[in-house]
Amino acid sequence: MSLNPTPGQLFAGSQSTAVLRFPLPPSLPIPLGIAAPEGVTLATWAFSGLEEGATGGPVCLVALEGIPGSDLTLATHFRDLSIRPEAASPDALGGAERKLLARALLTAGPAGLPALAGLFPLIETALAAFAPEDGAPALIAEGPHHALTGTAVPHALLLHAADGWSCVRVAAGRLRFAGGPRTELALDPLWGTRPEGIRAAFALHAHGFTPLTVRAA
Repeated sequence: MSLNPTPGQLFAGSQSTAVLRFPLPPSLPIPLGIAAPEGVTLATWAFSGLEEGATGGPVCLVALEGIPGSDLTLATHFRDLSIRPEAASPDALGGAERKLLARALLTAGPAGLPALAGLFPLIETALAAFAPEDGAPALIAEGPHHALTGTAVPHALLLHAADGWSCVRVAAGRLRFAGGPRTELALDPLWGTRPEGIRAAFALHAHGFTPLTVRAA
C-alpha cells in the first residue's frame, strides 16, 4: 500500500452513497473491494479518459456504499491503493464520466440497486445517451400491468414516467408465446414515482442493460 495517499474527489449521493474519482495509475489497477475503512463497500467502478482524444488524463470512478470519513484503501488486482477523499461539487463530474458511471451502475446487477438509487441524480442527465436500438424489446403497458416482448427477463426496470423516474424489481415473469413471445411481469416498487405514463424504460440484467421501446397494448 502506498505511504502517500493519492488525492481523490468525493461526490456524495443520498442514502449513504458516494462516487470517488482519483487519477488512474499506469498499472491500470482493477478495483476488487474496499479494504478500509469498515462500513464502506464497493458497488461498481469505471475507467474514464482512456479513449482517443480524451483530456485531463485517465481517472477511476468508484461507486461506494458508505461514505469514508478518512483515507480509503482500495484493494486492486495489482496492490492496495490509499486514497485521500476531498469533497467535490457534482458540477466537477464531466458528461463523459457521468455516462460511464451510468453504464457501470446499470450493469451492476441486483446488488447494485441501492447504489443506483443513491447516485441516480449524478447520472440522470446521461441516460438520454442510451436510446433503444432497432428491434429492441418493447415494454407494453396493459392497464396497471406490464409485459415485455421477447424471452429475456430482467431483474429490474428503470422507468421514466410523466412524474419522474422510478425503479421496480421484477418479482416474477410469466412467459407466453401467443402472438409472439412476451413475458407478463409482476413488479415490486423500489423507489421513485408511480410508473404511469411511461416515456422511457431500461431493462436491467445481471451483466448488462437494454434500453426498451415503450408502447401501449
